[in-house]
Amino acid sequence: MAERLERTFNWARVGGAGLIFFLGPYFPNIGIAYLIALGAFVLGYAMVVYWMMQSRPESFERLTRVMFVLDIGIVSSAMLVFSSDPSWTTWIIGSLIIIAGGFRFGTAGAFAAAGAISLAYVAIAAYRSETFGFVAEPWRLAFHVSIFILAAYLMSGLLRELEHLRAQREKFVRQAVEAAALRQADRIKSEFLAAMSHDFRSPLTVVRGAVELLLGERPGRLTAAQRELAESAERNIRRLEDFTAQLLEMARLEEGQIALDKEEIDAIALVRDVVADHAVLAKQKRQWISLDVDPDPPRVVADRSKMQQALANLIVNAIRYAPQGTPILVAAHRRGDALRIEVRDHGPGIATEDRQRIFDKFFRGQNADGTPGSGLGLAIARSLVTLHGGTLEYEENPGGGSAFVTLLPLAS
Repeated sequence: MAERLERTFNWARVGGAGLIFFLGPYFPNIGIAYLIALGAFVLGYAMVVYWMMQSRPESFERLTRVMFVLDIGIVSSAMLVFSSDPSWTTWIIGSLIIIAGGFRFGTAGAFAAAGAISLAYVAIAAYRSETFGFVAEPWRLAFHVSIFILAAYLMSGLLRELEHLRAQREKFVRQAVEAAALRQADRIKSEFLAAMSHDFRSPLTVVRGAVELLLGERPGRLTAAQRELAESAERNIRRLEDFTAQLLEMARLEEGQIALDKEEIDAIALVRDVVADHAVLAKQKRQWISLDVDPDPPRVVADRSKMQQALANLIVNAIRYAPQGTPILVAAHRRGDALRIEVRDHGPGIATEDRQRIFDKFFRGQNADGTPGSGLGLAIARSLVTLHGGTLEYEENPGGGSAFVTLLPLAS
């Protein structure tokens, strides 16, 4: 970047030499010899700088400092050469050198250039007064110096903003690279989970078939201890099957491979069916499910099986974590142009520090207390609800426990 800046400044020197040669003669008070000498020096200086930059010196920073000092000297010389003109002014050329100093060396360069040009201006104004009889008015001197200082101040502010923008851009690029890496890692993980789940299903099916044969006593009668072991094996095999099914479902959701077969359905009937399917499971834990629904059934456009799966995950989650002998409330009511479905329990609830992560894959809150689970049920439920254009959020139950609230858009 520094080399590109110096090339730009060098073209500015060539342009300055052209201005001296072609427009200098229009200033009749200035001798032509001074103009030719100044223009030739600036042009020669630009050629030397070009040659030095082509040779790529080892200490480029030192060369830049030398050129900065020489540029201030050349600008001061130009101010001196043109000082015989009655309309002599230094605003533009002084501001240009301040800008160059700022881009080269930051705030320090801008204020160093402003200070040097201000001293040169005051000295040359005094010289003009004595040599050409142009009065050096104090207020005019103060005005010029103030302009130079303000230019340096504005340049420093601009540089700070550019640095801030550069830092933001670097942060954005870094975050974009990290996000791409995370997406790639997530894709690889999803592919691995899908492959692993698929590979698990075949041997699990074989093992489950063998256990069912044992429980059917086809190989021979089982003792009480043998039957207990076989039943325990069957329960754990089913848990593994449920887990592999959830892994496969999560992988398919993340890969966007879930196609919804939407239809207009009676939302209340859907909720009743899911509750009825899980009433036995709740009864096994001495729990009961209370149903509170609108008498006038609202209708939604949804994939029946996928919405049943999402609601089932919420109800199973409530049954799993709620203590024995407590109710589980499932409510479904119309709220404006949406259907609000609530699943509330009287379990341990979700710790405040865990609430931002409860819908993350494999996350188990600190209140789980060893309760079996894969940490995928809520993640799958939210993904399925989101596919239907709805939302699933956690709310604290006023009576203690957890509340998961689903909002689904109603059918038009």
